[in-house]
Formats: sequence, structure tokens, C-alpha cells
Amino acid sequence: MVKTFHVSIVTPELILFEGDIAYLFVPGGAGSMGILPDHAGLLSSLVPGAFELRLPITADNPQSKSISFITQKSGFIEVSKNVVSILLDAADSYTITAQQIT
Repeated sequence: MVKTFHVSIVTPELILFEGDIAYLFVPGGAGSMGILPDHAGLLSSLVPGAFELRLPITADNPQSKSISFITQKSGFIEVSKNVVSILLDAADSYTITAQQIT
């Protein structure tokens, strides 16, 4: 069984993503960072840039898939006990793409 963690990405206007993933890449205020299951707790600012979420490989999803988006807004990330909350200032400028990882 693949280890996962729960991620919520929200703005004041809408929920961009909510679900379980296997890997997260975010543009942190002190540099980009990758988050895996059982990551140590942290609280950090986020800067505009690219985010990547990798969905877990399951029986329904036998190949790894990635969701990425770019935002022009800043925000914050909190990681605690396999739950990640990302709060972005706004969602007025973002693009979401999904692709299969080969």
C-alpha cells in the first residue's frame, strides 16, 4: 500500500484541490520544498510559482499522475501529522494541468 497524506489547497473564493497525494512540491518563501508522507511539521510562507501534486499509484490508477499549477499569488503552508493545508491569497491567476508521469 502506498503511503499518502491529505492536502487541501484553498483560496477565499474556492477550493483548488482536496485529496490524498503521494508527493507535493511547493515554492516556499525560503526556497522550494518537497513534501512526502510523514514529513516533519512546518509552517512556511509561499511565493508565486509552480506547484506539483503527485497522485498515488493504486489499482484504479496504475500509472503515476501529476497535477501541476502555477499561481501568481502568495500564501502559507502548514504541515502537521500527514495533513497539509495551503492557503493562497487568491485564485485569479492559475493554470491547472494533469499529466501522466512516464
